[in-house]
Amino acid sequence: MSLLPWRWIIPLFLISLLSLYLYFTFRDPIQLPTHKAHNNNQLLSPVVNTISENSIADIDKVRLGFNLFIDKDLSSNGKISCDSCHQLLSNGAESIPTSIGVNGKGIRNSPTIFNIDLNTRFFWDGRAASLEEQIEGPVHNPLEMDNNWPSIIEYLDSNIKYQRLFEKTYEGTISDRTIKDALVHFMRALRTPNAPFDLYLKGDNKAISKVAINGWNKFQSLGCVYCHQGQNIGGNLFQKLGNLTELENSFGDNSDLGRFNVTGDINDRHVFRVPSLRNVAITPPYFHHGKVQTLEEAITIMAKVQLGQELSPMTIVEISAFLNTLTAPRATILEELVQ
Repeated sequence: MSLLPWRWIIPLFLISLLSLYLYFTFRDPIQLPTHKAHNNNQLLSPVVNTISENSIADIDKVRLGFNLFIDKDLSSNGKISCDSCHQLLSNGAESIPTSIGVNGKGIRNSPTIFNIDLNTRFFWDGRAASLEEQIEGPVHNPLEMDNNWPSIIEYLDSNIKYQRLFEKTYEGTISDRTIKDALVHFMRALRTPNAPFDLYLKGDNKAISKVAINGWNKFQSLGCVYCHQGQNIGGNLFQKLGNLTELENSFGDNSDLGRFNVTGDINDRHVFRVPSLRNVAITPPYFHHGKVQTLEEAITIMAKVQLGQELSPMTIVEISAFLNTLTAPRATILEELVQ
């Protein structure tokens, strides 16, 4: 019996050494990866990075796409255009909770059209995988334009202005393919680079205030950046919208099941595409239902339902100041197209 303690001394010593090694090796919190993989076979990019203007390969197609975008006669009642819900002279979105289409009020808030080509999925539930596919939605949706391609093509084919524009760009071919291609050319030109935060990322430390820098640091440390990242600071992944009890307390309604309506997968209940935060300060109201009117309220709700955090008033001010630095000048192409 007297030898028993000695039998355990060496194993216990080794276990203690192993425990110390593991502690000092892994005691630091998990760090945010330097690069994040995107889908669509994009190259790895920094977690948050700047954007540049898209080079315009064919200005005539962009101009045709612009004319189609603002034309209300593409809707069945001649009263709704793409611009009705994605206002080019404002914020690329709309100031009401949900848009009103041909046959009534929609169920979701219209996101901004600016920088849309940086998203990897489209609509709040991500049901479209490309800009071309996305166009089909509002064209056919009875709560949006409520139309069809044969009627649209017949209208365009009878219009002298469009006959000339399509002749110049698609050798006179007016089809759903050429219409969508022109619209995509236009939408890809709607980037808004050179926000103050972009300038800060490029090395100009005076481009944003110290309060905004504190907000950016807290945006990272709280974990907001895990979902809102990439060039568009969002728009490239899906996330479940938080604790449902908190959602009911904050919104009073959580009936929209999000991506579940597309996939039928129980795990996709209340899953939505993470929105871009570029120009977010000028695109209220917020969330998929447009029920939140102020940026500060949106910050407070997201911290509570998504992160389980009650933020101090100062932290809310700082994060709001950071998000305001994501507001950029309008896309330069609009200066040329909008007369």
